[in-house]
Amino acid sequence: MKSERRRDLLKILQSGGASRQDEIVAALKSAGHKVTQATVSRDLREIGALKLRTPTGVAYRLPDDTIGAVDVGARNLQSALDQFVIDIVPAASMVVLRTVPGYSSAVGRAIDLAGVKEVAGTIAGDDTVFVACRSEEDANELSRRWLASGDAKIMEVGA
Repeated sequence: MKSERRRDLLKILQSGGASRQDEIVAALKSAGHKVTQATVSRDLREIGALKLRTPTGVAYRLPDDTIGAVDVGARNLQSALDQFVIDIVPAASMVVLRTVPGYSSAVGRAIDLAGVKEVAGTIAGDDTVFVACRSEEDANELSRRWLASGDAKIMEVGA
């Protein structure tokens, strides 16, 4: 039963028509599943679905669909930083980005796809992205560059 529900949930998300959990609950119920909002919330979390801004509003997307959904990547890294990042803090050879809850995966993916030369890799949680840089100097420079046109705050390493 759970696998059938998950299969139908994936179809709903892939269709792009799910912007709220109550809509997903209704769609799953119409497909014959007995579900609650709590069940849908748990399933969304377990499959890694993200609630993202799209050109037409807000929608739940699968991780592989997030790049098109929020229009981030190499072309729009600065846009993703401007839209979703609240705070930027260099920490030794890392940069810690605090994001709007639920958006760190999209920001991390945008950084990864942008091919930023100072970045060795990223790890994203719910509202935090750890950006591993090649050196402390790279972390400080990258932080400054990302803040060039944004409203986020920066703290120097050792400050």
